[in-house]
Amino acid sequence: MAIKNNITKRILLVFITLSLLLTGCGNTEKSSTASLSDVSAKSSAADKSSAATVTSDSDDYNQYVKKVWKQKNDSDLSFVISKVENSKAMGKLTVLNFTAADKNLLSFEADFEGEINNDTAVCQYNDSKGNKGSLKLVFKSNHEIEGTITVTDKSKTTVQPSQGTFNFVPENINDIKGFSPIEKQSFMVNLNSWGNVKFVSGKLTGGSHVPVEFYLTDKEGDILYDFGATLPYRVDVKAVSFEDVNKDRLKDIIIIVNDEDDTSNCLAAVYFQKADGSFANDLKLDQEINESGNNKDVKTLRTFLAPKF
Repeated sequence: MAIKNNITKRILLVFITLSLLLTGCGNTEKSSTASLSDVSAKSSAADKSSAATVTSDSDDYNQYVKKVWKQKNDSDLSFVISKVENSKAMGKLTVLNFTAADKNLLSFEADFEGEINNDTAVCQYNDSKGNKGSLKLVFKSNHEIEGTITVTDKSKTTVQPSQGTFNFVPENINDIKGFSPIEKQSFMVNLNSWGNVKFVSGKLTGGSHVPVEFYLTDKEGDILYDFGATLPYRVDVKAVSFEDVNKDRLKDIIIIVNDEDDTSNCLAAVYFQKADGSFANDLKLDQEINESGNNKDVKTLRTFLAPKF
């Protein structure tokens, strides 16, 4: 009887042990499944975070966009990055030759576009005259870009960019030789896609002509846009106004200047803002304004233009 009891106890012990082992295996499997699920969830979250970082790359490059980047110690070569979107950089390369006798060789402008990878944009440029080449931009800091230019196809009818690697920095209003700002005709203004910028009026006083110039700058004075005004020499800026003249929901700029020696002799120009943020004036409309005599002040000019839009 004692032997039988011992056998029974041993059998019960074996069953209990097996039960515990089976229970333990079940718990281990559940724990393992939960752990893999956690890892998968974390991996998925990381993927989403990474994707968000990639799609927001334009935010990382906003500090480079819309500034005029000039070659260090050389004012002839420059470029503007107009937009960074979906890891692509787009803009315009400009070369000026102030000494060329042939007016066709005075300037070169070409659009460029390329992919950005690891803070480097490899772009191709071309223009309507058959010039082609590559422009590699390395974003070194918010105050410098390294640019490498390679020319592949040349046109004899335009000046050509220099080939090689150069350092570019933002052109600053304070770096323009002989530029004297007109503070009373310079204003902080919100210009749609430009945001809050400074419209700067001024004169180039270094030579005998003394032309007026107009720029948009950021708060540090880095130039964002050059209006390239073609107004007469030796004039004063009488008035500047920012308003939507042609009713397209974009602010335009009215500029009125007058002769230094005869303040009654005025000239007006309207710079219309386009969808891409650039400005252009309608020379025919400007001529009509000035020949009609409705160019003495902003109110009169506004009344004259109202029926046209």
